[in-house]
Amino acid sequence: MLTKPFYRRRRWLAGAAMAAALFTWSSWEEPSLHEYAPPTEFITLSAPALQEGPAAVQLQARAQALPGVTACALRPQKQLLTVAYNPERLSAAELCRELGNLRPLPVAAPDPAGRQCPVPPGYVQAMERVRFALNLRRLYVSI
Repeated sequence: MLTKPFYRRRRWLAGAAMAAALFTWSSWEEPSLHEYAPPTEFITLSAPALQEGPAAVQLQARAQALPGVTACALRPQKQLLTVAYNPERLSAAELCRELGNLRPLPVAAPDPAGRQCPVPPGYVQAMERVRFALNLRRLYVSI
């Protein structure tokens, strides 16, 4: 018959093995540089009165001057403005309001009959955050 200390040691060894496996899994690959970048969202705005010339350049300069905007592309021929922005610093509604009440283009909904990942996106993102937090190799990466 085995004694209690043997089971305690065994439980401790199992926990240590799980911790070692977790750190090995998280540090297996070098962390991606996108983990260091702030989140970015894209929005395409319709500007029906937009014409080529100084007004278009002025609108693009106004968009790029907003806090949180990282990039801006203008298509005066199609009357479209596409903006990449940080959603933590600027919301889509604030962006539209600051640029003169431009309307976002409607985004097509994904096909519900199409193939989809069975794991919810929130779970995948949470696992990536845990993996990045426990990755020991990120301590040696210089940006």
